[in-house]
Order: sequence, then C-alpha cells, then structure tokens
Amino acid sequence: MTRTKALVLVLVVVGLSVFAALALVFFMAVGSLAAGAPPTAVADGSVLVVDFSRPLGEAGRRQPGMALFSDLSHPLAAHEAARVVREAGEDERIAAIVVRGGFDGSLSSLDMVRDALADAREAGTPVYAQLGSANERMLWLGSVADELWLEPLGFVELDGWFADVLYFGDALKQLGAEVQVTRVGKYKSAVEPYMLGQMSPENREQLTEMLGAIETKMFGDIASARGADLERLRQLSRETGWLTAQRALEEKLVTHVGAYSELLAKLREDSGLDKGDELDEISLAKYARSVRRSPKSGAGVQVVIADGEIVDGSNPAAIGGDDLAQELREAREDDDVRAVVLRVDSPGGSATASDVIRAEVLALKAAGKPVIVSMGSVAASGGYWISADADAIVAQPHTLTGSIGVFGMLPNVEALAERYGLRAERVATSPLAGVGSMWKRLDEPQLALVQGFVDEIYERFLDLVAAGRKLDRERVAEIAQGRVWTGTRAKELGLVDELGGLERAIELARERAGLSDKAPVRYPQRQVEWFEELLEEILEQEGLAATQGAQLKALGRLSRFAQVLEHVDGAPRVLARLPFEFSAR
Repeated sequence: MTRTKALVLVLVVVGLSVFAALALVFFMAVGSLAAGAPPTAVADGSVLVVDFSRPLGEAGRRQPGMALFSDLSHPLAAHEAARVVREAGEDERIAAIVVRGGFDGSLSSLDMVRDALADAREAGTPVYAQLGSANERMLWLGSVADELWLEPLGFVELDGWFADVLYFGDALKQLGAEVQVTRVGKYKSAVEPYMLGQMSPENREQLTEMLGAIETKMFGDIASARGADLERLRQLSRETGWLTAQRALEEKLVTHVGAYSELLAKLREDSGLDKGDELDEISLAKYARSVRRSPKSGAGVQVVIADGEIVDGSNPAAIGGDDLAQELREAREDDDVRAVVLRVDSPGGSATASDVIRAEVLALKAAGKPVIVSMGSVAASGGYWISADADAIVAQPHTLTGSIGVFGMLPNVEALAERYGLRAERVATSPLAGVGSMWKRLDEPQLALVQGFVDEIYERFLDLVAAGRKLDRERVAEIAQGRVWTGTRAKELGLVDELGGLERAIELARERAGLSDKAPVRYPQRQVEWFEELLEEILEQEGLAATQGAQLKALGRLSRFAQVLEHVDGAPRVLARLPFEFSAR
C-alpha cells in the first residue's frame, strides 16, 4: 500500500467518526435557516466582527467543502476582505467594527485589511480591537483601532522576531542516508539543511536582513498608529520582552484592560440597547455575502492572483502553471481588459511551469496590455521568474524577493537500507538510467547530467532577468546567486520599481492603460458552491462540540499531509524555489 493510499484510508476512518455528528448539525442548521430570516440579512446597529483565527491568504479558500476543516484558510481572499471592511465603514447599518482572533495569515494579506480598517475608521465607523494576549503581529494589526482592549490576565509579547531552520545533515549521516545536491548560487540555501549540521554565514546574513525588515515595518506602523516612540518599542523588545496587561496600558500600547464582555457592554450602551438585549454581531464572511455583487463591465483592469507553490499542469491547491497561463490568456483575449495586475505571493517551484506563465505575460505585453506585478509577502525564485518581464513591479518593504538561483535535490537511502539488510539490485539499459531512484547513490556522470540542467536553467534565469529589468547581465549575476532580498533592497538594486501595495499597482495599471481612476477593477470570482456556503452557515450558527471540532481539525491536517506527500512524490528534480520555508515569529 502506498503512503498516499494509507493516508486516504485513515481519512475515511476519521471521517466516518464525525459523519453522524455532522449530519445531525446539518439538518438542525437547515431547519434553522429555513425557519429564520435570510442568512445574509444585516440589522441596523450591527457590529461587524473581523476574525482571522483562520489564516487569511491572497486567494482565500480554493476548494469546495473546505469549510469543514475549521483550522484551514479563511473563506475570503485578502482583497475581498479589505473591500468588505471598507464597505462596512460606509454602511449605516454597521455601528462598529470589532477585530478579534490570532490574526493569522501572510503579512501582505493582513496589511491590506489593516489599511482598510484605517479607512473605515476615517469614514466615521468606530474600530475596536479585542485581544486575549498579543504578540507583535496581533498588536500591529490591532494598533490601527480607536480602542485596543486586552484581557486582564493577558500580556503583550514584544520580544522580537525569530526563525528556526532545522538542519538534518548530521542526523542523515548517522542514519546512513544522504541528499545529493546540484545548485547554482552561494545563497541558494534550500539544500543546506540536508547537507550541513549548522547554518552557513550567507544564510544567516540574509535571514538577519529579512527579520530586520519585518521588525522595522511592524514597529514603525505600531509607533505611528499609537503615538509611541519607535526606539522605546525596540528597547522594550530587547530589555523587557513580555509586558503584563497593566504594563502594556502604562506604555500606551493598549487603551483598555478588560474582558470581551465589558467591551460588548460598552457597545450595547453606545447603541442605546436596553439591558439584556442582544447585540447584533455579524461575521466578516457573512457580511460579505450580504454585499456581494457582480463585477462592473466596461474597459478596466483585471487582477490575477498567483498564490502558492508553482507546479506543473493544473492544480487547484497551488499555482498550476497551466491554470494561471489560462487566466492570463483569457485576460489577453477579453476586449474589456486593458491592463493586468498580477498579484504574486509565491516562493516559486517548477521552472518549467514558471516559464509557461512567463510566456503569457510576454503575450499580454505584445498585445499592448500593460502588466503590473504586485508582490505580496513572497515573490521569490519562480515567483520572480514570472514577474521579471512586467512593465512595472511594485513590492512592499518587507517582501521577500529575488532568490535568482536553481537547485536539484536527489535523496538516496542506499546505506540506510543495507544497514537493515535491504539491497536494491539494478538492471538498466543505460549507465545514466536511475537518476530518480532513492535506492542507489548517483555516480559522477549521473550527477553531472543533473548539474548540467541546473546550470542551463540558471543561465536562462539570468538572461530573462537582465532582459526584463533592463539590467546589465553581469550586474544581474552579481546580485543573483540565489540571494533573497527584501523589497526595500530589491528596489535599490533595480529588481523592483516601487514600494507599495496592491492599490498602488492598480493605480499604475490604470495610468499605463490610459484609463481613468474610476475605471473598474475586476478580481477573480471565487466559485462558491451552495453546499459549501451552507456548511459555513452551519459552522457559524450551530457550532460543533469541542471533541467534534478537534476531530475535524485532525481530519484537515491529515488531508493536507496527504497532499504534501503526493506533491513531493511527483515533484520535479530541478526547482526554482525560495531557499527555505521562512516563517518569522
């Protein structure tokens, strides 16, 4: 039995254990929805609850039925969440906006919503943030609110950012396993953990710069929003670390210390409700359904989102090269599309798929339609490959980009297998056969074969960056080497044109296409199945018992693990990808 089939069997067993509970909740919810008011009704005086306990991403939930897994992505895409928050700021039915949750998701996605909250507040709608305890990310997003509430026993974690990179090199040697590597670029450190027992100076250098950029971004925004001193924040981060609720209040990082029930009581009082009357709370996803509308027609800008790993062919859970190429091709053939904004949040992946996408970018330009790239949190390696030829590239200061390099990883467990009495005997028609097998170590001719392809792809990468960015090729070779740059440094080096977010990229697209600032902007339309929408209503209105919720979360994790295994089994041997899984905390 293969690993994937075994996992499918586990998924079935776990799924059956919650089926009865889901069926019961389902029929209860259907009855509730049928008997009550329309699920998208918004009462006067409602409070919009913005909760990003589920990660907010550029594309939102992609697959029908994923609402079952409550620990998976938020149903709304970042641009949709931001639009809805802005709309709530202008909606007379919305009395206030309350921000809650762990604020999970990419920094660029949350940044869009943070700007939208500031706009809603500017429009006259009060914004409140309620935190149990807060880390830097939560404090950063909540700092834009009129009032920031912290639970009495909560604390503020202001101890700086870190990223752990696990190294397997020594452990693999002890086991008798190894990963043979081909790469180009001294900073292309994706392979380091499999070769070394500790971090290289080059990788430490670039990681330090990345973390510094994130700190500058977040501390600067917090200081500006709360009227705090930037150097004081840095001092607290280095000397204090964790602040009690009372200390955070004294430092003016929060405005109130109190329970969520106290905030709700204040909101009830502000709304003029009688004691005991319920406050009408509406979730962001539910409110979005109430204000959903068809996109405007006419000459305008099309936003295309590239979110996730770049893989060959079609793949709804990643950036399928064929899928994204088709979206770009449809934009090229649509007479109403006068310019395209390509929103990229990707660490890269398959070089082949990246080139398929790049060909459509070039075709758009040849058709006279400007292409503006807007970079999210990450637009590196293959993510930069598909961006380099754009008419303009807009990145955020903390964007991780560049990583112009290529690598190949070829694991083998020959020594480990023999230690346990397993031996693979090979019969082949060519001495070069067997490059994809983990049972035999590659010999020099086989390794040279792979390295040749890596070198060729890297040279092509340098050529396309030099041509797309109009840079001297020797200069590109100097700043490539697989090095990951922040958006700020990338601008200084000529790898990007401007610093800004998605809105700035849309402004540029309109300008380049000769459109007015009122020209419509169309986003990808999420195909929401009625059943998925009903499931979201079930989870929102009825909830699940703690044990059932835990089972569903476990089922979600197993499902994702199965997808990862399947992807790894079928991954190409040569990749243009970000050098590591980067998660700053």
